[in-house]
Amino acid sequence: MRTPVEKLEPAVRDPRKLRRTALWLFVIMIASGVGIYAAYLKWAAGQAGDDRPGFIGRIDNKAEFGVVRQDASGAKISELFGKVWVVCGVSVNQPDDWKTTREVLLRLNERYAGRDDFRIVCFTVDPNQEDPAVLAKVAEEIGVGLPNWWFVGAGEEYVHKFLKNKLRLGVMPHQKDGKWVFDASLIVVDRDRHIRQATLKQGKYRRQKVTFDFEQAAIWDAEGRTQGLAKSNVETLEELLVKTLDEMIAQPVTP
Repeated sequence: MRTPVEKLEPAVRDPRKLRRTALWLFVIMIASGVGIYAAYLKWAAGQAGDDRPGFIGRIDNKAEFGVVRQDASGAKISELFGKVWVVCGVSVNQPDDWKTTREVLLRLNERYAGRDDFRIVCFTVDPNQEDPAVLAKVAEEIGVGLPNWWFVGAGEEYVHKFLKNKLRLGVMPHQKDGKWVFDASLIVVDRDRHIRQATLKQGKYRRQKVTFDFEQAAIWDAEGRTQGLAKSNVETLEELLVKTLDEMIAQPVTP
């Protein structure tokens, strides 16, 4: 025999309890948001206080290709792995386009002279100026040589793609009005093939990566744009570069 269905009574809602529940939910949401934001600010402040050079990429250990140096000897990019190296693109018959960069490199060459774990590598972006005799003449004129300073050529396709795609330079080398247009910024590569950049603290919670573009820094100096700096843009940027290199040289290769 079936039991008769009891008559259901509608629930009686207490408006005061509903308002109290809604209020508590709102308070919990606000408190959670404040807690998350406070944790983020703490994390951001910690990151902003970290002055270690930043990572912007890594050269694949399979990114192998041969180059010809200023003494006509062949070498491979992999010979630089495990060392700290500064690399840039140059046009040897356009010396004014990398004048300040060259001056900085000369000072680096003197500072780190005799170190077997440091190299300067200049890729010529002009395939018509990569003959070893041409590169040797440039090296002789500025008073540098192997093994610490490489002037190299590897063919237009390899050099241009390596500079733009692997080293992350801002401009793919190209010709315009009979001249080569290229990014003469210096790229720092550490022992583990990481591409590194200095960083500067911007406010309390942020750091900004710095590009070692000495030609642009020289332009700013010529325009008098040195507000807030104790030294010139070139000097300030060079100090950051040296600090970055010193830190990279002090670090061993990661096993």
